[in-house]
Amino acid sequence: MSAVSGAVPSPLRVVYFRNARGISDVTGAESYLFALLRALDPAQVQGRLLAVIRPGQGNSPWVREARRRELPLELVEVDSKFGLSDLTALRRLVHDWKADLVHSLDHRADIIGLLAARLEGVAMVNAFFGWTNFLGGLSRGTLYTWADRRAQAYADAVITDSGYMARFAAGNGPGSSLAVVHNGVDVARFDPEAQHTDLRQRFFGRSDVFVFGMVGRVHPNKGQLEFLEFAREIAGRYSHTRFLIVGAAPPGFEAYHADVARRIDALGLAGRVVLTNVASVEIPSTLYSLDVLVAPSYVESFSYSLLEAMSMQRPVIATDVGGNREMMVDGESGLIVPTVEVPALVGAAERLLTDAELRARLGRAARARVLQRFTLAEMARRTTAIYREVLQARSSGLPHAEVRRRVQQLSA
Repeated sequence: MSAVSGAVPSPLRVVYFRNARGISDVTGAESYLFALLRALDPAQVQGRLLAVIRPGQGNSPWVREARRRELPLELVEVDSKFGLSDLTALRRLVHDWKADLVHSLDHRADIIGLLAARLEGVAMVNAFFGWTNFLGGLSRGTLYTWADRRAQAYADAVITDSGYMARFAAGNGPGSSLAVVHNGVDVARFDPEAQHTDLRQRFFGRSDVFVFGMVGRVHPNKGQLEFLEFAREIAGRYSHTRFLIVGAAPPGFEAYHADVARRIDALGLAGRVVLTNVASVEIPSTLYSLDVLVAPSYVESFSYSLLEAMSMQRPVIATDVGGNREMMVDGESGLIVPTVEVPALVGAAERLLTDAELRARLGRAARARVLQRFTLAEMARRTTAIYREVLQARSSGLPHAEVRRRVQQLSA
């Protein structure tokens, strides 16, 4: 391919390869792809997205959102984890489009992407956000993480979204180079001064309520059941409070979603808690309708839900996990509490409930931090620089140690 010898081409041609067999709705990885594909300068990088799905998933919510955004999306169906039709499709796309680089997301995509890239003689970059969909101790998760680490070891570069997550990706082999590129958010779309619809009336039948909310996939690692314990405590003390859980369960976690719904009734919160989902286009208005975003997660990488809430100037209560301390400063641009201690969540919530000035100050500081550090432009700039560094290294035959040093210098 064109990147193997000679000068680095411009614009670069990058195939983004996403394994979405376990995905139905928009998750952090989809948010990352949507943001990056929008932010990249087409004069420097042209991208096409190839996504692996199960048969019958071609009209999933995330696919509809990608189509709505008019992204250059192609789908390939793989009915078994042992199927290799995605390898064939990826090789064909790389070859026919004369791509310079494959940028993969998810363990299967990392492995298949590496094979295709090596067979076609192009560069390989892996985006690593951790294995946040696996529950601790699961043999399936252990196998996938082991396989993913092996693929990372032979990628030309690994991009991770937080310094915290970099600890799990670093040092996996002699050939890989690691850089931290924080996720970027569309600050124009998530602008508190833009026109948004207050959805409290729709969700709760009234608009004069104080709303704590969660936004994201319904999964044990996100802590929806813990949020309900928190809601019970606050609801018993403050009659004007309401609680919103927005999100869908990934395939395989439908039983957890049902547990959350049953727990709402068991705790006597049916009139106070709403469990629902909204289309991606309504996420800004949903965040606009919250007074406080609560994220009682057990596992995070660099959450888009938190970034988007911060961009919307909403105060955030988050647990001390993942990259949350890189994203916000405790007490200045958000409140960080131990993982997961319901009394600590309640204490932080009461501080915000009773102090409007604190809410306003945290919200203003949160948006200012996003504008300073976590924009689409900064994300695209660093990512493009990594692509060029990798391709330049391949064309000039630089030693691995020098490539690692150059890529690491591009870290946030």
